[in-house]
Amino acid sequence: MPPGYWPMSMDEAQAPVAAQHQQLEALRAQLRQLQAKCHRLESRLIQTRTSTTYQLGYQLRLGVTSVRGLLQLPVALFKLYRAASARRKARAPQVIPPTALASPDLVVHPPTPAPRPLPQAEYLRSQLMIPPQERANSVKIACVLDTFSYEAFRYESELLQLTPEQALAELHAFQPDLLFVESAWCGKDDRWTRKIAPNCQELRDVLTWCRTHQVPTVFWNKEDPVHFETFLGTAKQFDIVFTTDIDCIARYKSALAHERVYLLPFACQPAVHNPIELFERKEAFCFAGSYYARYPERSRDLAHLASALSAWRPLEIYDRNGGKTALDYQFPPAYRGCIVGTLDAAETDLAYKGYRYALNLNSIKHSQSMFARRVFELLGSNTLTVSNFSRGLRMLLGDLVVCSDHGEEVLRRLDSPAAHAKWRLLGLRKVMQEHTYAHRLNYVLSKAKGHAQEVPLPSICLFATAADDAQMHALAQHLQRQRYPHVRLCVVKAAGVRGPIVADSRIQLIDCKRLGGLTLGELAGDAAWFGVLRAEDYYGPHYLLDLALATRYSQARVIGKRAHYAAHAHDIQLQNAGQEYRCCPGMAARRALIKTCVLAHQPARDCLENLASLTFTHPQSLALDPFNYCENAAHCDQQQVQAVVDDVALFTGVDWPGLVRSSEALGPQQAPVTCPQISGAALAKLFGPVRSKHLNVQVVEEGWHLRATLADGQHEYCYARQDWSIDVLEDRSTLRLLLDATPGLHLQWVVLFLDAHKQRISHVMQLANRNQAWEVPPEAAYLRLGLRVYGSGSTTIKALIKGHRDTPPSTLLAKAQHLLLTNHYPAYDDLYRNGFIHTRVMAYRARGLEMDVFRLRLNQALDFQEFENIDVTTGPPTALANLLGSGCYRSVLVHFLDAPMWEVLRPFLPTLQVIVWVHGAEIQPWWRRAYNYSDAQQLQLAKLDSDQRLGFWRGVLQPMPANLQLVFVSRQFADEVMQDLGFELPQEHYRIIHNPIDTRLFSFQEKPPQQRRKILSIRPYVSRTYANDLSVKAIQLLASKPWFNQLEFLMVGDGPLFEETLAPLRHYPNVKIEKRYLKQADIARLHKDYGVFLCPSRMDTQGVSRDEAMASGLVPVTSRVGAIAEFVDDRCGFLCTAESFSELAEAIEALFLNPALFTQKSLNARQRVCLQRDMHPVCTSELSLIREALP
Repeated sequence: MPPGYWPMSMDEAQAPVAAQHQQLEALRAQLRQLQAKCHRLESRLIQTRTSTTYQLGYQLRLGVTSVRGLLQLPVALFKLYRAASARRKARAPQVIPPTALASPDLVVHPPTPAPRPLPQAEYLRSQLMIPPQERANSVKIACVLDTFSYEAFRYESELLQLTPEQALAELHAFQPDLLFVESAWCGKDDRWTRKIAPNCQELRDVLTWCRTHQVPTVFWNKEDPVHFETFLGTAKQFDIVFTTDIDCIARYKSALAHERVYLLPFACQPAVHNPIELFERKEAFCFAGSYYARYPERSRDLAHLASALSAWRPLEIYDRNGGKTALDYQFPPAYRGCIVGTLDAAETDLAYKGYRYALNLNSIKHSQSMFARRVFELLGSNTLTVSNFSRGLRMLLGDLVVCSDHGEEVLRRLDSPAAHAKWRLLGLRKVMQEHTYAHRLNYVLSKAKGHAQEVPLPSICLFATAADDAQMHALAQHLQRQRYPHVRLCVVKAAGVRGPIVADSRIQLIDCKRLGGLTLGELAGDAAWFGVLRAEDYYGPHYLLDLALATRYSQARVIGKRAHYAAHAHDIQLQNAGQEYRCCPGMAARRALIKTCVLAHQPARDCLENLASLTFTHPQSLALDPFNYCENAAHCDQQQVQAVVDDVALFTGVDWPGLVRSSEALGPQQAPVTCPQISGAALAKLFGPVRSKHLNVQVVEEGWHLRATLADGQHEYCYARQDWSIDVLEDRSTLRLLLDATPGLHLQWVVLFLDAHKQRISHVMQLANRNQAWEVPPEAAYLRLGLRVYGSGSTTIKALIKGHRDTPPSTLLAKAQHLLLTNHYPAYDDLYRNGFIHTRVMAYRARGLEMDVFRLRLNQALDFQEFENIDVTTGPPTALANLLGSGCYRSVLVHFLDAPMWEVLRPFLPTLQVIVWVHGAEIQPWWRRAYNYSDAQQLQLAKLDSDQRLGFWRGVLQPMPANLQLVFVSRQFADEVMQDLGFELPQEHYRIIHNPIDTRLFSFQEKPPQQRRKILSIRPYVSRTYANDLSVKAIQLLASKPWFNQLEFLMVGDGPLFEETLAPLRHYPNVKIEKRYLKQADIARLHKDYGVFLCPSRMDTQGVSRDEAMASGLVPVTSRVGAIAEFVDDRCGFLCTAESFSELAEAIEALFLNPALFTQKSLNARQRVCLQRDMHPVCTSELSLIREALP
């Protein structure tokens, strides 16, 4: 037993301490409430005393109390009038001062002309882009859609926009196959304004007609999740409901009591939004949208992104509300130098195709599937898009959009212009392959009409010749490489040439002598497109797919590559650059497709004779991108060719079929209410009889049933007969109420705030079923409850919940097969929280292994974030269980395991591989870190925690679960853990793998001797473990040396101990102190200017920041504690006795006095890291362990 340890009952030790903590926390909470209330009362008192009403009463009171006051009353009243008028004028232009919300630091570039249309623009529109009538199918759809949705769907079917007054006559004449209504705000010619959400009479008549005529009815709420409650009553009236937000599906199924609810995100309309160039693109960013002062987070994101982007490229803004006077929608003055005009809906091509880059902003950031529709449209327009963070965007489109709230991170990702064209191609392909409105409508029809229908792609026949077996083999490889299924290859082979090595039913061999009089049409058969394959060229995996996808956005008769790559003697060069997505009268047949009908009657033999130089010529020809093809590449190294012309490795989002399967598997939401509630029957008693000829109420088994027969646009109020005292609220400063009611009636909950005399102070209203919190006026003494009923319909009030209903997502979508679970993860405002874990995740990704990251927080609501292109989910144990329950993961990688994590993981162990990295504090007993406890009470609590911690780990590891592996970062640490636990771990269940060091980022440059005088310390200041106090004492000791002023110190870090620890050094002019966190790239840059890394410690299982400095060639001055001696020795650094600041000073002195010693240790430090813990071998070991996970 360690010295100083005495046995004590846990209950005996914990009881008084726990009681004191509880009492202290209660007093603090009460103090916070009283301070907040005092502040609100003072504010309201000031507002009251300065109000015109109060001042008027005060002047009247003075005027009637004396003759003098009465004589002065007119003058006082006139002054009061002038002051009130001045206040009104001052307030008028500052309803919401936008500059208070976000103040961007914009770089305003000199104005330049608007993007110029190409000379061929009109020809391209009329001859290459698809007209609406060509895409219409036979399905007739009656609809109520806003303009953008109507323009999106009208190319896919025969649509009839209904008008409210003539709807029944229009339905009778049109005889639709389907009714499709969205959460429209305006509808056709703005005639459905304020009619859809309240479920107006005209809409009910339309639905009645459809039911009578057995026409399926579909409702699409494109406004979810924000307006879920707004349109819930309307959704109830329809047969089938679609939503843009996957997180709302379970809520709909629960509220509507049926399963006919499906996912329908936004998409791209290829006939409108496509890559066909119409303008000379400007090297600038375009933002075509609005400013919303009511969304402060969106405004803040805009300020951060605009500031960063405008420093890299010009930013031009088309203000959607330009010319309007609504102040809530006006851009702050700082943006005015960037505003170049406004655009109507018909001019979006200018914004989407006139610029190389686009900026998108999402107001809804945490939905897993809903984000701005313009993102799909921009990718379809082949425009590189930058956006603020959106969980849905990251899930559906992955890295195809540069998505972050952090401007510097966006610029970091954009800092590879050579890859931009490939990024755009990947985005275009993703959208055209999975996210068009043809895909969306087909999904709707599959649910409404009961039959699934694919969005077809054309069949292709390729023609080739093989003079020998090598060419035959090359052609077979070209075909097998393609990721396009609807293709067959006709090979005219010379005599003696054998077939492909691997049999392929898609290859048809034709003897040259038997070609006879076949025409190309006969050769192609039923294939819609015809092309040529050359053995000496290279065809990438997506060569045919990209050509075929172009048929979705173009009516061209020839589709191919004018711009292309070609192999030359020593390199691969791009030919005809700048010809992408433009009309081209002729293209080489070896890299193009032509409609079979164009040359169906041509003799195949004629084509065969000049196949190498054959050109496909047609006035309707479209040239595509230059990638996935290289001419004359047979003699080149294939890896070199692939690096130039094939795709870059990017995560392109979850696949649409998989997302559909996940969404369809969702059941009704189970959301138990833990807050107190008042039943519907009790509410009916509270309100008493409702005296209205338009309202019929009765108590039923399910609650309080209301039926309204009000005309459209009419409403009525009814109030409770008894007022509530404000004392019924647990928190008297905040009112949280939710009215739980079935959909079917536009119902709002009303609360009047009354003073002690029951005079009305103010009121609030909220839709039923929506969580809301209101600030209670400090002078409020009573609450009066009420209902506001709008229009007609019926509902059953189940309860009034005195709190909020938790509505977490019913499913959490997974992107990867492996999950990393941790207690902390770095953020842009907290860079040091487990930064070494982030380094691992980045290294895994660079090696092709995607990883989902979950940060467990017991009392934190579900949240999604991004850090340096890694998505991080934060949430409670229930969210983690939800994620694991999806069955998507093969393994879970755990860092800093604790009891709450284990409780969630344990039920999944039989089918899930769990790998736990053990780092230190989470498993060590108190005596390993005794230096952290400064008094007896802290020590007593530490011992209690230590007993619990060791008991937890013993319970986890005895017996050792079959699917559990441990990873220790050092041998000494592993031995210490087994010693502390009291038993040996099975050798097959643990490994020693050091923390990896990125030696490419922390690169080595030979240190000049002068840098021995420059000492760097980059440390957290969060506990005494980091021994920063020893660094301070060492510097103070060195200050007595005559050469001290020749030294330079830089102390960088942050934490609660920062100011206190470094205060003694602030008077030294050669000690620079910077309170900040640094990114790894910033640390690597600092390393280049310093030679010594001062990093004493009281406990370390390895020391990543020290190793990073060593990789850069800095000489470490550290302590011989923990496992540090496993990573540092006297050849590459200094290992000082624990707690000895004098030895730290002596080490720095030795380096100062001996430049040769410094140079040698610097070289050895780099070599030691590269040999022992370089990123590549360490990650190889970790990936090998991860990939051993269960299949």
